[in-house]
Amino acid sequence: MTSQILSSSQASSKTTSQATSQASSKKLAKSAINQSTEQFLAFSLTNSPTNTQKALLPTKQLLEIVNVNLTQITAIAGLASPSVMGIYNWRGDVIWVVDLASMLGDKPLYAQEYNLGNFQDKCHIIFLRSQDTVLGFAVAKVWQMVRCEPSSIQPANLGFANQAAMQACRGYWLSDKNETFLVLDGNAIAQIVCSR
Repeated sequence: MTSQILSSSQASSKTTSQATSQASSKKLAKSAINQSTEQFLAFSLTNSPTNTQKALLPTKQLLEIVNVNLTQITAIAGLASPSVMGIYNWRGDVIWVVDLASMLGDKPLYAQEYNLGNFQDKCHIIFLRSQDTVLGFAVAKVWQMVRCEPSSIQPANLGFANQAAMQACRGYWLSDKNETFLVLDGNAIAQIVCSR
């Protein structure tokens, strides 16, 4: 009787050990996948139903995303760059807000909405830290977080609208749903904005 109890206990221990081993293997596999991929925030640069340009920014630089009225962004007269919308009070700090679509050679956000005939006075601001600088990027719509392998980011050999777009773009990524995303470099964008 005692030997039956011991063998039953050993079998139970062996099953528990196998389950723990399988769980550990799954965690290690998931960890390896996460280490070989990079996480990005997906968003839309344009708001057109027929031509929605989607883009990605690395999440390691992101601080916060807020949905604001355009009237909350204070315009500053005489700025050298038309893509700088103005300043925004974020958590007590005055932050420059850049219209990312305009900077990359597309229509400014307010012009996109006006052309659609359903003017919206809201946008999303993605706050990003690059070294010691915090900037806000105004975009049409924020989507979700996505993961992709850096090796799957293709070089950008597309025709760019301007020099800033060429400098800001790391390449492009094709999702499983065959959607093309521009992969942007937050540090490069910050350098472009600060140099103007």
